[in-house]
Amino acid sequence: PGTKVGPGGKEKPHAPRLYSIASSRYGDSYDGNTTSLCVRRATYWCPELQAEDPAKQGICSNFLCDAKPGDKVMMTGPVGASMVLPQDDPNAVHIMVATGTGIAPYRSYW
Repeated sequence: PGTKVGPGGKEKPHAPRLYSIASSRYGDSYDGNTTSLCVRRATYWCPELQAEDPAKQGICSNFLCDAKPGDKVMMTGPVGASMVLPQDDPNAVHIMVATGTGIAPYRSYW
């Protein structure tokens, strides 16, 4: 969302941000048009100011955290490999390891 202004005053759009989707491929409403994200508001505590530094807030994190239910957010994807489980045995045991992905993929698992 939005743009940033560089040191020379040139304005350019923010780069895309990548997030792990916390919904199944069918979406939250099973219509393919809804999704859930696990987002934490990014802030930076400045020891010199003894306060949060507003100049170092997460751009996309804060945009998403400030969004209201029903707000439209432009998304694209998937990027990279998708997790598709075999469907021939619904009782198969799966061992899942989160190596930096956080909990988002696990929310969509069950």
